[in-house]
Amino acid sequence: MIEVYLVPTANGQKVAIMLEELGLPYVAHRIVRTVGDTPSAAYLALNPMGKYPTIVDSEAEGGPLAVFETLAIALYLAEKAQRLVPADIKARVAAHAWAAVAASDLTPAMATQYFLTLRATTDVSEATAWVVDEAHRFLSAIDRRLGEEQFLAGAEYSYADILTYPLVATSVQRLEGGISTYKNIRRWVELVGMRPAVVRGMEIAS
Repeated sequence: MIEVYLVPTANGQKVAIMLEELGLPYVAHRIVRTVGDTPSAAYLALNPMGKYPTIVDSEAEGGPLAVFETLAIALYLAEKAQRLVPADIKARVAAHAWAAVAASDLTPAMATQYFLTLRATTDVSEATAWVVDEAHRFLSAIDRRLGEEQFLAGAEYSYADILTYPLVATSVQRLEGGISTYKNIRRWVELVGMRPAVVRGMEIAS
């Protein structure tokens, strides 16, 4: 059994979708927190970063195993189930690269945009303009990729799509115009968003 500790964010949705797509048995602990809350010592023992989500796999080889950081969790789950990572080397490399774009580029950009737009108490207009431009740079690259292939890894749906979808479906909507100018992303969002496991995962972590 896998226990997942999550908050209602895009990162929580990514892990919930992974679990639903893979059909792995799990229990979700939905954490309610407010700004300024600090993680407990017990949670820090599982995740030294103090962030969400974290999973604990009680059936891991060698005993219960805690996995933190969303990208690491997604890879762990995909390897455990032997699914959602393409077997073909070209597609597999593409999946890893676009998963990294979601984790290392688009996610931090949208997290920073959230803070600058909704929480900052000083004039941060210059920084906000820069991070919004960066977000659009990443979205433009994703849109070009999806103009070439049905999914981010190619013809096959993969964990890279799962790590990207919640960001585009929720966080990116804060940007002026959302995804209205990205026709290939719009096509992909409609396609991925119809998957039953995606619908369930989004609801679980919303």
